[in-house]
Amino acid sequence: MREYYPKAKGHTCVRERGCPEAIFIYCAEGKGWCEISGQYHEVLKNELLVVPAGTPHAYGAAKKTPWTIHWFHAVGTNVPFYLERLGVTKEKPVIPLGGDVQLFSLFEDVLEGLEHGFTLTHLIYAAHSLSHLMGLILRHKEEFWYDETDVRERMAKSIEFMKGHLREPLKVATLAALVHLSRSHYTTLFRRVTGYAPLSYLNHLRMQRAVQLLDTTNLSIKLISDQLGFSDQFYFSRAFSKMHDHSPSEHRRRYIL
Repeated sequence: MREYYPKAKGHTCVRERGCPEAIFIYCAEGKGWCEISGQYHEVLKNELLVVPAGTPHAYGAAKKTPWTIHWFHAVGTNVPFYLERLGVTKEKPVIPLGGDVQLFSLFEDVLEGLEHGFTLTHLIYAAHSLSHLMGLILRHKEEFWYDETDVRERMAKSIEFMKGHLREPLKVATLAALVHLSRSHYTTLFRRVTGYAPLSYLNHLRMQRAVQLLDTTNLSIKLISDQLGFSDQFYFSRAFSKMHDHSPSEHRRRYIL
């Protein structure tokens, strides 16, 4: 079930026994409200209200600035897992998503698919559009709307992974997937937190480790180069010299008694 209510003045809904399906309401304009488990929540523009199945609830449009909403009901074995990933509960039913033309477009696709009839073809098309829509909602939540503490924790996890895999030819896509972000968004957040692009930071970690190995071991420069993922000893020496203004061999002569 999928609908669209523009500027729904006076719109209210009360279900004392809840609904057998999970309800998703996206506020595109204006404001609304909901009451679940005795708690009142405001629903603002670009926020998503989710009411889990079987949960008594009430919701409606604000009096002065009534909401414009897209909504749908969803049922199926994957819905509980989806709600868990989305992070919504009875105590926290509202999450911010941000405005995105693609969100509106997918809502329209679902509606259009059903408006043309209820044949198997139309139902399959609507189901696939709804699945895409729910995936996009999850991506928006996970990529764009978390607090600064969460950002730093994700970047710290990424850096710890780098430290443990200095020998491997790591790719940005691999690091981004580790913390459940797209490649571009991960790069933006990583630079914001550290001041470096991910691979530049990885190179700094490798050079720091190189200094430690030069200072505390008798390993040859070639073996150190291999341990840090450089297939070419001369490329390693050039990278080291660029960062420290002297070669690995010169470092040993200068700093090791």
